[in-house]
Formats: sequence, C-alpha cells, structure tokens
Amino acid sequence: MSYIFDGFNWDLSDPTSIPNLLFQHLIITGISLAIGLLIAVPVGVLAARYTKIYLPAITLAGILYTLPSLAFMALLIPFTGLNPPTVIIPLVLYTQVVLIRNIVAAIRAVDPALLEVGRAMGMTERQVLFRVSFPLALPVIVAGLRVAAVTTIGIATIGPLFGVPDLGYLIFQGFNFRINVQIEAGVILVSALAVGVDLLLLALQSFLSRGRQVVAVA
Repeated sequence: MSYIFDGFNWDLSDPTSIPNLLFQHLIITGISLAIGLLIAVPVGVLAARYTKIYLPAITLAGILYTLPSLAFMALLIPFTGLNPPTVIIPLVLYTQVVLIRNIVAAIRAVDPALLEVGRAMGMTERQVLFRVSFPLALPVIVAGLRVAAVTTIGIATIGPLFGVPDLGYLIFQGFNFRINVQIEAGVILVSALAVGVDLLLLALQSFLSRGRQVVAVA
C-alpha cells in the first residue's frame, strides 16, 4: 500500500501537500462539528423538555439534510464566495438531524427516578440537567456525534470545488489529470481519517458508558 504515496508532496510549506491537506480537512470537520453541537445541544435540550418543539425542529433539520451538498454550497457562493464558510455552513446544518435526534433520545431515556433523587437533594432544574441528565446522556450523544463526524468528513471532500483545499483535492486532481494513484491516495486518506475519528469517539463513548454512574452520583 505504501507505494501509492511514493512521490507525493510532503512539504509543510506547500498548502497542497498531504500533511496540510489533512490538517485542513480536520479543521473544516472540527469547526463544523463544534458549531453543530453549539446549535444542537440547546435545541435538543428544549425539544426533549417541550414536546411541541421537537417535531418542527427535527422536521426542519431533516429537510436541510436532504438538500444536495453541491447544490447547497453553490447557492451560497453569491453570499459567502469561494471560502470556508461556503463549505462549513452546509456541514453544520447537515449535522443537526443526527445530533438533535440523539440528544433528545438520550435525555428522554434518563431514568425519571434519578431525576427525582436530584430534586430531592435540593438541586435546581438546571443542576439536575447538568449534573444528572447530561452525564447519563453523554454516551448516546457521542454515538450521534460519531455518525455526524463520519458524514462530515465524507461530504467535506468536495471542499476544493469551493475554494477549500482538503483531502478532496487529491481526488479531484486525480480525476482532472487521470492519475489513478492520486485518486486512490485521496480515497485511502479520507477513509483512514473517518475510521480514525470514529474509533477515537468510540473510545470516548465506551469510557463515558463505564463511568456514567460514577459521574452522575458525583
């Protein structure tokens, strides 16, 4: 497999080198997931608490998720240009359907008896949320984050079409110049990145699952 990467650009000073393309892919993915969580967590908490909010929120998120990524990004060009926001905005919106659904399911699945114990100890509703509900819900939330992360890494490969050079650059350059080995390298690197991130989040999910009762009691 190593022969595939022979002769590729590894110069850190070149923005189109493999290390820099990989770093850019991670940055785009990380920013999109971080912003996605900042939006999905409060929406998910409200939707879990107020049933009337859930259906409109998840319906809107589902509609946004069905929009073709190429068309969505192309529509943003007149407003954001060929810049990272053109790629990040759709990626953020695509994460919402998975994140909101998992956050709502995770919070609703917490044993009501544990919530009552928290209230009986004198906790406010905010304290019950952050000291009981959230610690117990985190493994399920991270499971949703795993799905969102892998999806985001995959969709982000079209970034080079919109002025964001990432690992997709290798694939598109390979197609443009009919260099099969470059296409293979791009596919392998994107796949490896997706698997690596998924395994890291899986490890985090397993850790949280083992320690959730301890965290909740603390």
